[in-house]
Amino acid sequence: MVKDAIYDGTREVRTFVDLAHGADILIMKTEQEPKGSYYTTMSALLLTAFTFEAYLNHLGEKTIRFWEEIEPIKIMDKYSVLCKNMDITPDFSKRPYQTLRALFKFRNAIAHGKSQILRETKKVSSQDSLHNYAPKAHWEEYSVVQNAKRAKDDVSQIIIELHKAAGLGEYPFISGMAIGETSVIEPPIGKPRR
Repeated sequence: MVKDAIYDGTREVRTFVDLAHGADILIMKTEQEPKGSYYTTMSALLLTAFTFEAYLNHLGEKTIRFWEEIEPIKIMDKYSVLCKNMDITPDFSKRPYQTLRALFKFRNAIAHGKSQILRETKKVSSQDSLHNYAPKAHWEEYSVVQNAKRAKDDVSQIIIELHKAAGLGEYPFISGMAIGETSVIEPPIGKPRR
């Protein structure tokens, strides 16, 4: 194809919106086909954690002039800075805030994964598969659809709360705007266009 035009445009990429949408899709797929959904559930939880951090970075850049200097700090410290800036006092003893601790304990266990030996002794039925009783790490036990749905709902509530408090409206999960135009390149005089 002949390139006979120039495109000039800009677009705001809101990473947190795509991550949130990805988590929604993975949760939906898990609910449609629960059998064998361990990895889609794990991925939905991770995308939800990434959604939260990406939103904090989005909001921090818009509201805190020195955000670039503190951007490398821990996620919950970023959240604390933004809450103080917005006069929000989260109560970590109840939802939606208490979910953040469990979600980021899970996220950190995956992001900084370590091999470990788990041992467990308990009474079981000899009729069941031994696989049902294998010890699990806390992040494996956390990878269930109920936790993915709860994390997604609670993180969304917190993001909406921050967005409103920042005076940015009630709907943070809107893709960034794109503006662009094309200009046709004129061929030199005497040369036909192909």
